[in-house]
Amino acid sequence: MASAVDQKTFWGLGEMVMWIRTRDHERVVALTDLSEPEAMVQAMFGFKPRFDPRSLTRFSGADYNAGCVATAPQSGGQWSDIDELVMMGWGEAVDDLFRKVHSRRVLMTGIRWGGSSNEQVQVPPAELNDLAFRFLPDYRVARVGLWSRSLDTLCWRSLQFLRANGICEWPAQSTKTVAVAGAILRHLKEIMTPEASLTKLEAQRRCLAEVANAYPAAFKTAWAELETSFKRGRGKHGPRWG
Repeated sequence: MASAVDQKTFWGLGEMVMWIRTRDHERVVALTDLSEPEAMVQAMFGFKPRFDPRSLTRFSGADYNAGCVATAPQSGGQWSDIDELVMMGWGEAVDDLFRKVHSRRVLMTGIRWGGSSNEQVQVPPAELNDLAFRFLPDYRVARVGLWSRSLDTLCWRSLQFLRANGICEWPAQSTKTVAVAGAILRHLKEIMTPEASLTKLEAQRRCLAEVANAYPAAFKTAWAELETSFKRGRGKHGPRWG
């Protein structure tokens, strides 16, 4: 039977980003007892429970498009490497979440910074064009929030997202690997031509972004079935990617 934690109506930003990246409910539940910045760091950079929260100072105003590998803290292996279960980089996940909120497909609530009430209310869609997610290690009350670009100040804190929206917009990994792999294989044959061949990594990135419900294990199955003639070689006369 699902616990009360499993049935949470709203997820915090860290929980939502973890879900988008992994579609792994157990990893999301593991963030429940963490503080807001701790959960966000786990969702961004690794899955081990111990870290130095002061590391957040490195990510204030960070470029989400830089991706996890380029900006992850170098702490002697303190963070685990991104493994094959991760479906996208943290920058992509944050950007995708913001797009879905902006299009009103995901409900986001928050507490207005500096307001007279601590009530969670929906962030007005009209404000979103001027807002961006930001990490704020210097703010004791709000370590993660929505920052106004024009005013250069924090506007919303304690962000929450409707859990049901997250599961709907980013479905759990399909157990029907054959069906998903088949869709990926068909897509590979469409995007990989002699005139526009792709490396395995390039092909995987495109498939995960362009094929519905695609995930790494299904791509691996499809790639193994793809005829060698579609794959780019390592060099002009070298072997092709297997």
